[in-house]
Amino acid sequence: MTLSLRRPLSAVTALLALLATAALTLGLTATFTTLAAAPASAHDRLLSSDPADGAQLATPPGAITLTFNTEPLPVEPQVVVSDSAGTVVTQGAPTIDGSTATLALDPAVALGGDTYTVAWRVVSSDGHPIEGTFAFTVAAQPEAPVSEEPTTDEATPEETASEDAPADAAEDTTSESATPAATDAEDGGSSIVPVLVGLGALVVAAAVVVVVVLRRRGATGDDTPHDPED
Repeated sequence: MTLSLRRPLSAVTALLALLATAALTLGLTATFTTLAAAPASAHDRLLSSDPADGAQLATPPGAITLTFNTEPLPVEPQVVVSDSAGTVVTQGAPTIDGSTATLALDPAVALGGDTYTVAWRVVSSDGHPIEGTFAFTVAAQPEAPVSEEPTTDEATPEETASEDAPADAAEDTTSESATPAATDAEDGGSSIVPVLVGLGALVVAAAVVVVVVLRRRGATGDDTPHDPED
């Protein structure tokens, strides 16, 4: 009887030990799995965007705004907007303000009549980079009207007469100012004539004096007696 009771007890003990070992193994596995998944679940995530994913807009947006669950780090954030053909329309570094990243769009960039994809990338608050994409559509925009240059009105006869009057007045002023100058030139020329006549008379008188002196010297030389020995 004693032997028959010990065998069932030994079997139960072995079964309990096996169950305890299995439970311990499962517990350790769950613990390691939780610890390994904790860093991944701590990454920031995008809560919303403006424009929203799949939005249908009547007019182009003025900015791309991303809102996260925590504050991303301002480390080389990037936003790229591409059209349906994959051509980059605009891109830049958004401004980080708290949990919001905003990229202002240049008004000169014409958006309309197409679907645009926004690809974003920021650095999570735990230092890991995160990224994602979303799309929105902008309706076709009307073309801006071409402004016509105003035509120049033809000048009226009164305006033509008023424009010609200053020209005539200028010509009269020029002729009047030229007349005194010509008169002064004539007066200057007439005043020089007596001076020239006086200078000519002086030159003639000097020439006469020189001739007379030379003749007298010649006559004196002829009257001098010669030496007989010569």
